[in-house]
Amino acid sequence: MANIGVFCSSLDGEKIFSEKAKELGALLAKENYSLVYGGGKLGLMGDLAKSVKKNDSEVISVIPSYLNKPNITFSESDEIYETKDLFERKKKLIELSDVLIALPGGVGTLDEIFDVIALFALGEINKSIFLLNINNFWLPFDNMIKHLRDNKMIRPSDDKFIEARSLKNLFISNSIEEIFSHPKFI
Repeated sequence: MANIGVFCSSLDGEKIFSEKAKELGALLAKENYSLVYGGGKLGLMGDLAKSVKKNDSEVISVIPSYLNKPNITFSESDEIYETKDLFERKKKLIELSDVLIALPGGVGTLDEIFDVIALFALGEINKSIFLLNINNFWLPFDNMIKHLRDNKMIRPSDDKFIEARSLKNLFISNSIEEIFSHPKFI
């Protein structure tokens, strides 16, 4: 069973975000994938985890000890990894995951995405990350990446010092089906 890491918000956001989190959870379970995520029962995190469990698949939570409280933690997880802090949570979540998906989220989700991109760019990991572009949520992110490239802040392919792997693991997808059928997904 492959482990799919999902980064997302502990807030609800727009109604469509919640609907897509539930849909992703159901499809992960249908395809017999395990969910690895931040461990919360609130917001999109909770919608996703509850959907995976409702559809009879495994939920692996990775949560900092100071957030591991009954009013925050998803108690139906099959495994709970408790970490010292958010930095360790992110590291463990990436380590346990075979591939990663990001739903809409805030600064924590952005931090997680950029870490996966940077770790791949420097050859520390070999994992793809897919951003589920619900209602063009990731369009500003994509524009920022283009801005970085236009201003020569993304390593060029002809770099003589460091292998140019920047952004080769990042995919922005408009549907869950598009993610699941992508050649770089599992």
